[in-house]
Amino acid sequence: MSTPTGRREALEVLTRRGLSQRKACCYLGLSRRVATYTLKQPEKDRSLGERLMAAAQEVLRFGYRRMSAWLALGESRVRRMWRALRLNIPRRRPRRRRCGNDIRLPGATQPNSVWSYDFVHDQLVDGRALKMLCVIDEYTRECLAIEVGASLRSQDVILTLSRLMRLYGKPAFIRSDNGAEFTAAKVMRWLRDAAIGPAFITPGSPWQNGFVESFNGKLRGELLSREWFRSRAEAKVLIERWRQFYNERRPRSAHRYQPPATVRRAWLDSDNIDTRLTA
Repeated sequence: MSTPTGRREALEVLTRRGLSQRKACCYLGLSRRVATYTLKQPEKDRSLGERLMAAAQEVLRFGYRRMSAWLALGESRVRRMWRALRLNIPRRRPRRRRCGNDIRLPGATQPNSVWSYDFVHDQLVDGRALKMLCVIDEYTRECLAIEVGASLRSQDVILTLSRLMRLYGKPAFIRSDNGAEFTAAKVMRWLRDAAIGPAFITPGSPWQNGFVESFNGKLRGELLSREWFRSRAEAKVLIERWRQFYNERRPRSAHRYQPPATVRRAWLDSDNIDTRLTA
């Protein structure tokens, strides 16, 4: 009851019980001017709250910063309503700290300097396996491909990379874990012939491939965990639709809440992407 809103609510209770407004205000230490003031903010808050609730259902696991960029609204206003509506994303339990240091692998300095790829596993409604090969550009954070199938092997890795190189050009390095599909002799020969440097992380150290691991988490949290795929054909359509959304519309905090495709286009239009994004 220490806030004006709380005292106004108490005033309403007292007046309903027969106490005059003047005596109730005196008892509560509330100015009569404050007591009779008509609040205008609740109507605005109601409209904003409905908009945030609808958007939170459309794009899962957005925080208030990303949501304010998504809706083009003021961050402080969204933060206030976000907390009032209790839309905060539950925090994950911290993992046990690892021992030792990461091996320093080449970092991305521009598009196509480093790609990374990894597999994601899921299943259809009837229990049949679903396997996805995710390829991202570490600089733009753009998802270049999500190849979907029942079982993807080393030959599928080569075919996917060949197709992406025709579309986007050749990466200098490609980062991955030590899975059999990535370390297969035919894949290593193909990378050598294409003059692409393989950058393998330390076994059992997924944090060294953090960009694609982060992407995999978004794919699972925003799509796979909320959809039931009846067939692989349906899965391909919905996954590709989400990939297009991720690239073209989803704000990325790493590049001032610009979508990944916008970052790539800005780079292609200018030699200095930082100048373009801050203009």
